[in-house]
Amino acid sequence: MDQKKVKIIGLKLNEQQGILQSCELRFDENNHLIAVKGAVGSGKTTLQKSLQLGTLGSDTLKDDKKLYGAIDEEIQLMDGDHRIFIGCKSTEKGILDFVLYEKDASGKVIKNPVIDGVKCTPASYLKNLQTSLTWRMDELMSESVIVQKKILLELYKSELAKLGVVFDKKSEEYSKSILGRIELAENDRSQKEFERKAIGGFANQLETKGVDVDDKKTYPERIDVSELEKKKNSLSYEIENIDKVRDQKLDGLKNDAGAVVNLIKSQNNVIEIDNQKKERDFEKRKDQYSQNVHTLNGIKTDLSELQNQGCLNELQKDQILEFIDDSFKNDGATCEKLDDLIEFDDNGRIVSKSSEWKGADDVLENLKKYESIKTDYAVMLKSPQGDTSKLESDLDTITQKLSESKAVNKICDQISAFEAWRDANDLVMKLRNEYASMLSSVDTGVEGLNICVDKEDGKLDIYLTYDGTFDPQYFNNVGKDQRKLSSYSGTQKPMICLLLQNYLLNKLPKAMRYLWIDDVPIDNKTKLLLEKMGHDLDVTVIVNITGDFTKESLQNGEILIDGGEVFFN
Repeated sequence: MDQKKVKIIGLKLNEQQGILQSCELRFDENNHLIAVKGAVGSGKTTLQKSLQLGTLGSDTLKDDKKLYGAIDEEIQLMDGDHRIFIGCKSTEKGILDFVLYEKDASGKVIKNPVIDGVKCTPASYLKNLQTSLTWRMDELMSESVIVQKKILLELYKSELAKLGVVFDKKSEEYSKSILGRIELAENDRSQKEFERKAIGGFANQLETKGVDVDDKKTYPERIDVSELEKKKNSLSYEIENIDKVRDQKLDGLKNDAGAVVNLIKSQNNVIEIDNQKKERDFEKRKDQYSQNVHTLNGIKTDLSELQNQGCLNELQKDQILEFIDDSFKNDGATCEKLDDLIEFDDNGRIVSKSSEWKGADDVLENLKKYESIKTDYAVMLKSPQGDTSKLESDLDTITQKLSESKAVNKICDQISAFEAWRDANDLVMKLRNEYASMLSSVDTGVEGLNICVDKEDGKLDIYLTYDGTFDPQYFNNVGKDQRKLSSYSGTQKPMICLLLQNYLLNKLPKAMRYLWIDDVPIDNKTKLLLEKMGHDLDVTVIVNITGDFTKESLQNGEILIDGGEVFFN
């Protein structure tokens, strides 16, 4: 891509700004290293702010509202054939007012000119010419991992967006993206953390109770306390209403006994009907037997008469009788055994006893139930009214058991709270690992420069590592080991940032190819390397150098600030 370049060629302070007196600076657009020299407190940082105001706009003071007094400055840029001027002036209310214009060949001012087919305003024009690193190199070199992380994500926002990372929380896609899912998962984990804190769902606390959160075999079973609660309430009610409850129980036993008696009567009726059927069957068989006997005797009489008349001999008669006996064979009529019946007295009370009962088992079961109810009734009837000692003893037993059961259930609740938190935490870790993989896969655009993620202790610290590929000797890394950016010296770090700035600038269709390096010790070796790198990369580096300097020692491209006055060659 044939990138269009915008150069800073002049700065004019119409009024004193901070310690700096009004002045006008000219910059050689072919110079790739601008050294701003001066003693501590001479105004180097104020000059930086002046340049930043004119090229970055109001964002310069986003984190620093101090305006250093009245502002009235103008910066001149060269954008191809366009001589662009950006004026910045503070109003009476302390608000910065920016204006962008150019001058034609006759010197006529044209506000908000059309450049590259677009009508330009100060904010829109300046924003698209530089990167987040241009004026914020100190953030990338910061010892604070939070500060580093913030600008690093900002620098690679477009690369991460291609991977599906959405930073704008107002976007409809945010909640579905990795950051939105992490945020939701972290919120859920926070809620689960609050819940487990409230109940004490921690592994070390559970361990003291014999529970290993990694071994479900050590988990106690939850106990259903509803029946115990009912029993406790019932006993408490009985104790408070002992006489009333006693009478209610006696009535209840009477009703239970009556119900069992009715059931036994029904069973007795069924048995009785069955016995009657058996007797009727017996009478039928008995009548048939009598008829058979009468018929057989008549035949025998007739056979004897035939023998007497000589129609049959004795043998023939015996053979016929034998045949007839076989045909009319009848062992006699017997009645099927009748089932026992429950006996009742004249008052309808059961007389039969279960110990003597030899009938049906289902009747026996009800008979035993009836006798048990009678026994309970008799015992309760004889018990003294108002005596709650047994009830209170039972209540103590139930209360103790209920307390023990609730203690077990509390442990179960603590385990549930811990597992819910652990599941939520595992999801957070999984999503963070997914996000870390995305970050690690980003191409930084600089050979040997990598994004790394530290996931220890549940953190997600993001930082850069570099192997010194550009100049292993200068970076004291002949072995090309991947080292954290923070491990390099104060003079080495800017070189790495310069390589990164070159990559970031190359992505822009039009750019101000600058990098401001502030508060960094610059020796001659570093200065020479900066000049070479600036030339090779076509990036102009503006550095602050603190020390005692004289006007006579100034070289081309250097600026000296002394007592608020600005000198340059």
